[in-house]
Amino acid sequence: MAINTSVYGSLDEAQDYFDNRLHETAWSNASTDDHRKALIAARGVIDALNYKGDKATVYTLLQANEAATDEEIRAAEASQPLEFPRGADTEVPEAVRIAEYEIAYALLDGKDPELELENLAVTSMGYGGVKTGYERTGLPIEHIINLVPSSVAWRLLKPFLRDSDAMRLLRLS
Repeated sequence: MAINTSVYGSLDEAQDYFDNRLHETAWSNASTDDHRKALIAARGVIDALNYKGDKATVYTLLQANEAATDEEIRAAEASQPLEFPRGADTEVPEAVRIAEYEIAYALLDGKDPELELENLAVTSMGYGGVKTGYERTGLPIEHIINLVPSSVAWRLLKPFLRDSDAMRLLRLS
């Protein structure tokens, strides 16, 4: 698969994915233009996360030249606009492409990651005589805190994420 510089998977691959997915009406009911917009927005969600290792371009540079300067490293990083592929990989992992499709679906289905995050603070809502209360303790909300609108996508991306307690050390020249 050739590396696309704006999204991880192609529109055709996304369509193939949804052609074989149950409960895909948000995708099917959207226009091709909205499909593109949703995939680009999903890529933005994916690229905002903190991943293990280096982009493939940085990895390749450091394999060829361990003494690469910070300027060379920054140039190598800038030459690869997306976060994937990483390390020695030459292709975007399938899990990342599927995560992009699932995030795009969630966005097309009306999920707003920022609104979902704000709603975590809500413990009860009422309108007239009708009240609704929510108990948020114990629910897996990690994906919402990280602004990923799909728990399926979060589970697919999580193995690629850097440990949040880890520190990244860079050498200074």
